[in-house]
Amino acid sequence: MKVFNLPLRIAGATVLLLALQALWSHLWSGAPFTSKLGLPALASLLVVLALALIAASSDQQGWKLSGTVFILYFGINYLNTLDETLIFKIGLKAHDVFRLMAAGFCTALIFSPLLVLTLGYWNAPEQEETKPLVPRSAVGWAVRIVLGDVLYVLCYFIAGIAAFPFVKDFYAGINLPGPGTIVEMEVFRGMVYVAAGLAVVHGMKGKRGRAAAALGLSFPILAGVAPLLLHSPYLPGYVRLAHGFEIGTSNLAYGALLGHILTRKASAVSNAQRAESVDPLP
Repeated sequence: MKVFNLPLRIAGATVLLLALQALWSHLWSGAPFTSKLGLPALASLLVVLALALIAASSDQQGWKLSGTVFILYFGINYLNTLDETLIFKIGLKAHDVFRLMAAGFCTALIFSPLLVLTLGYWNAPEQEETKPLVPRSAVGWAVRIVLGDVLYVLCYFIAGIAAFPFVKDFYAGINLPGPGTIVEMEVFRGMVYVAAGLAVVHGMKGKRGRAAAALGLSFPILAGVAPLLLHSPYLPGYVRLAHGFEIGTSNLAYGALLGHILTRKASAVSNAQRAESVDPLP
């Protein structure tokens, strides 16, 4: 992709995302089309930049890359930002939450391949020879998946405790769920993060630093910064600001850690070198 084309591609993808979000919002909830595009445009731009970082960092292309983008976009930006509202009663009814999730699913399903196509990653140029990855046992994967989930829950509660003094007045008037219910929800949300992390890391071909940077930068934007920029009738501005800092900092650390523990190491020799070392059959 030529560098001078990148801003145009990013702008085009942002306009496309804005249009899709407005369309589904209108179809699912009857919300009127609005001319106030300042914050929605900024939020969409941040989402596009986060997903573009994943696309640029991955060795995948075409439908495989589209699938990775979809899992990350829907799983983090929609599913994991809406599921908590099912237990934190801030004003959204359950049917409204599921309707928003359905709209997000449709948006992500359509936008993901269009983004890959717009950014020029559908048919990527021929890549350099990559080294095979060191195999990992089922037990090794299980340990890392559980560790990734536990790390998310720990990061969630540590950041939540730090942010609580800034939002306690708002939550004082809300019937909060019990600790067990919150833990169960966060364990589920942690597994969504791990699933998204596995999809992204799979395309990094053993490049641990690249995977850590991609998840560490994309998770905060998709989970907190972009959605909390938007005006909400359910969350006052100071609450969105506090949660934005909370999610931004905790997900930055968590994403980097997750990318590190999920990435497999590359073998010492490439596939070509391995083939050359094998004696031909007589």
